[in-house]
Amino acid sequence: MLRRYLRAFDTRDLPVEDVDVLIVGSGIAGLYAALHLDSKLKVMLITKTEIEKSNSWLAQGGIAAVISPTDNVESHVADTLEAGAGLCDEKAVRVLVKEGPENIRELIRMDVPFDTNPEGELQIGREGGHSCRRIVHCGGDATGRETTKRLGELALARDNIKVSFRSYLIDILTEDNCVVGALIFDGQLRVIRTANIILATGGIGHLYRYTTNPVGAVGDGIAAAKRAGASLELMEMVQFHPTTLLSPRDKTRLFLISEAVRGEGAVLRNLEGVAFMQGVHRLADLAPRDIVTRAILKELERTGAPYALLDVSSMTDEFFRHRFPTIYARCKEEGIDIPKQPIPIHPAQHYFMGGIRTDINGMTNVEGLYAAGECACTGIHGANRLASNSMLECLVFGRRAAIHINEALRQMPGELNISTDDPPSAVTMPRAECAVRHEYLRKVMSKYMGAIKTHSGMEKADQEVSRMMDEISRCALHSQEEYELYSMLEVATEMIAAARARKTSVGAHYLADEEPS
Repeated sequence: MLRRYLRAFDTRDLPVEDVDVLIVGSGIAGLYAALHLDSKLKVMLITKTEIEKSNSWLAQGGIAAVISPTDNVESHVADTLEAGAGLCDEKAVRVLVKEGPENIRELIRMDVPFDTNPEGELQIGREGGHSCRRIVHCGGDATGRETTKRLGELALARDNIKVSFRSYLIDILTEDNCVVGALIFDGQLRVIRTANIILATGGIGHLYRYTTNPVGAVGDGIAAAKRAGASLELMEMVQFHPTTLLSPRDKTRLFLISEAVRGEGAVLRNLEGVAFMQGVHRLADLAPRDIVTRAILKELERTGAPYALLDVSSMTDEFFRHRFPTIYARCKEEGIDIPKQPIPIHPAQHYFMGGIRTDINGMTNVEGLYAAGECACTGIHGANRLASNSMLECLVFGRRAAIHINEALRQMPGELNISTDDPPSAVTMPRAECAVRHEYLRKVMSKYMGAIKTHSGMEKADQEVSRMMDEISRCALHSQEEYELYSMLEVATEMIAAARARKTSVGAHYLADEEPS
């Protein structure tokens, strides 16, 4: 039986702190939302690590927005809908695209250091799936780092925002489908009493063995929302990035080779030098990510090669070094003489299109609970995320959630009287066993729930995850590692169920053995 709360507690026995708004997560969505909340509100932002450990910090590509005079709203909308393969919410997409430019201008006012040309105009790049140039970036390939860093500086300077590092959200407290607080651990177990929570907890990358995500991306915010009664959607839609650097140095998080590299002319080749994307899609190397990922995997299977090559020889050394300084430096560390030599690449899990279902104001079906960023399913991405729409989504819907709270602030709940016990005959899980199960789950998800799925594989995943869930449900949970493992199993269960329920291939959900209609 699935738990409502992960551990035994009684709110009457715990220290309580009152805030107007609690934000969970320190990436772009959480920070930008915090900065748009009314300065009169008492805001707490908690993060289980540091600002530098978010997916936002690692994002290379940029932010998509209709900035160029040769671009237009309808083109950006059309590209997003095409990539989403019919599963996007067009109303939400139009909100995203129409409000994109004003949020870029807001970042400029906040002194986010966007790259400009000698005339002082924004440099605008192109990435896969986009029909024209509309990507703005910082530091060449360090957009996420520079944007998150600046937003973090501003948040830390605000008197009304308290940032609490190494603070872990265990559960969202509710009464009658309304938020009344949160149970957190920051060295001690305690309660944050609030009627307004914004979840900005990121993705699910470490459910997979190979991912571009930081270690903390385990889907625990999504699981906490589910336990609180929030609806989830498109849980089968997992995006794999086609180009990550294949290196023996990377054991947990693979280094991303941004799609923007192909936007500047790089070409995918097999080990014989053949450019195999020609004829696969009208955009060839700039096709949507799910198509490029499957093409690479199929080419590797056909040739028996362990990796493919990204040929960047069309660019000069000076251009590549200045446009992609982070990638340039990392490749040089690996002994790759770019742009003369090609980059060895392999697909890896990168982004999650599913998550906590929200409306265009970031609201869930639980009163007072909002979600923004990768943990949310706004309907923007559908079956496949269009490159560089993710940071824009963080900005647009993070701000929208903040504005909605400003306009309809729910008042502080009364005295809390919530308690729960451990399961009957609960046993303790050895710490080493928790790590073993975590790693085994990642192997199961990688093998059976990857970029190409089969019905028999999904059935096997279902059996293995169900067995692990049955085992952990009999345990008393008392550590962050145990909370994370339980949450990962909850999210994996939802992902597998959604994948098995969708009988035909669409976007990132690709079945090698579709059932006949």
